[in-house]
Amino acid sequence: MKIIAITQKGINKTENEDRIVVGKTVLAGGTLFTEIENGVLAVTDGVGGQNAGSLASHFVANKICLLSDVTVDMLQNINEELMSLSAENAEQNGMATTLSGILFSDGQARLFSVGNTRVYLLQSGKYLKQLTSDDTTLNYLLTTGQLSAEEADKFDRKNEITACFGGGTAALFNVKLSNIETNGATIMITSDGVHDYLTVDEMEDIISEYGLSQKTCERMITAARGKGSCDDISIVLGDI
Repeated sequence: MKIIAITQKGINKTENEDRIVVGKTVLAGGTLFTEIENGVLAVTDGVGGQNAGSLASHFVANKICLLSDVTVDMLQNINEELMSLSAENAEQNGMATTLSGILFSDGQARLFSVGNTRVYLLQSGKYLKQLTSDDTTLNYLLTTGQLSAEEADKFDRKNEITACFGGGTAALFNVKLSNIETNGATIMITSDGVHDYLTVDEMEDIISEYGLSQKTCERMITAARGKGSCDDISIVLGDI
């Protein structure tokens, strides 16, 4: 599987709280081109407004890259370790991160997600299908019918998450796991610095114009920035 990965810190931010996991590699900034047969492809995104978001993101990314399998118990253990680390220092209290990705192993694909980092499947080389479901207040209100699509555009708490690693309480850990069929399609993973600002149609148009390339990632970043994204940004393209 050929991988293109880019991550960069947000506008006027002192550090990047995103991490990209590609196999055994954890990318904290810049661009990565590589190939893997098996292993993890994932993005962690340190939760803004919490202490030590980058530390939480880096900690979980480094734990995930070592896994040869993904189970609820394994991820629960990582969460407990993060919670223990958080309790050791007041400056780390409540630190939290999201995580979404896929573990590829012997032709099988295992999807895992907690938070609002997204995994997409590019079908027929044209159409993006979101495989993950956002753990956010906004998504909960939409799916329960308490908020209309029109109201969602003006909702002022779009980034408010309802599940994560850490966060000061075990109740926030609510990971979703499933086996999926990729059927040789391209995988795309994004942090919310991208998909909170670009529609699926806009991302599909960029992919259609530039193909599965570094230029596609760069154009998405430019487009997201142009629409007001000051957040950290991560994009991964995996051509299976």
